[in-house]
Amino acid sequence: MVLLFCLLVFPAFAEDLITGEWTYKMDTPMGESTAALTLKVEDGKLTGKFVFEADRVLEISEGTVEGDTLKFTVKRNRAEGGSMTYKMTGKVDGRTIKGSATAVEMPDGGEMAWSATKK
Repeated sequence: MVLLFCLLVFPAFAEDLITGEWTYKMDTPMGESTAALTLKVEDGKLTGKFVFEADRVLEISEGTVEGDTLKFTVKRNRAEGGSMTYKMTGKVDGRTIKGSATAVEMPDGGEMAWSATKK
């Protein structure tokens, strides 16, 4: 409760808490996906990137932070052609973020849980 109060009252606290290097994990139908995640918060805007491999970097777009809640979009190219867009949300709890990702192009939304731990 105190953390939520600090995030709402002191936006700079949220910036310091969220900005930095994180370890990202998501269970997918093809197995666990992991990445190095870099986040930066400035004036309520969230930017960053996922680095899965040296040649696979996904940039965050449309990122916002309100209190302890993150919202952003990630777009990736598909091996079979086209792209996949994920609308992602997460809640910060200390050095952990837990959230969900919804695949926009999937008929059922393809929602999957994800988490990140601050390094």
